Amino acid sequence: MNKLLPYFLKTTSFVWYSLILLLLAAGWSAREQNYLVAESGIGYWFGIIGGSMLLLIYLYPLRKRFQRWSAIGSVKSWFRLHMILGVAGPVIIVLHSGFELGSFNSSVAFFCMLLVTLSGLFGRKLYERIHHGLYGRKVRFEEYYSNDDLPGLLLRGSGAIDFDILEKYEDIEQKLIHRHTGVNRSLRFYLTMKSRVGRMRKQVAKSDFGVEEKGQIDTRLKDLHSICILGINEILFSYWHVFHIPLLVMLLLSGLIHVVVVHLY
Repeated sequence: MNKLLPYFLKTTSFVWYSLILLLLAAGWSAREQNYLVAESGIGYWFGIIGGSMLLLIYLYPLRKRFQRWSAIGSVKSWFRLHMILGVAGPVIIVLHSGFELGSFNSSVAFFCMLLVTLSGLFGRKLYERIHHGLYGRKVRFEEYYSNDDLPGLLLRGSGAIDFDILEKYEDIEQKLIHRHTGVNRSLRFYLTMKSRVGRMRKQVAKSDFGVEEKGQIDTRLKDLHSICILGINEILFSYWHVFHIPLLVMLLLSGLIHVVVVHLY
């Protein structure tokens, strides 16, 4: 069953995005027949439906913040809905617009929506990189770190020993452990460590270590590289979150202003 799940999710995603592309293609081909008019008919109702979808998106961060709202569904369920509506809502709004920019306020609302959508897709990719898939649990530091005594294992072996490499390895490992499990983390630190790990892998390949020892060290260095990537993505995701929230506020305000102006004037 677990082996079939990734295949099922990939197939579902493919079908979902294929339907979206077909819907957009159908709307594009029908634009010249004036079937999609924002002020009336199906185009107007697309605006109501798409706008409602975008409003529902805001319930996920609220549900995540207020644990007392458990009666309306789990955080995980709302996250799934957030992902779906984050794509479906903008698509419906594009159909509502008839693939044309209208008044100033509607154009502002449209570009705010476009920014939020692009930002959301970028955030989704970052989220997937620090979790086991889109709906899986968060990746843990312990999944990459092994506390086995690598220098001790190598010293007990029969191959040649390059103590300079072992010292560099221990230095990188200890810095990553202390920094990753602490609060004083930075993007620059992880980028520097990632670069050091890359240089060290090349140094190991040219060293006098035996084939088995080289394999052991390279496996550990790959794990340290994965820790660096995890740290980079976690920090980028935190930066993205700070950037994304104001965009959501802009979208909400511009959308409400657009609705009020359209119906009053």
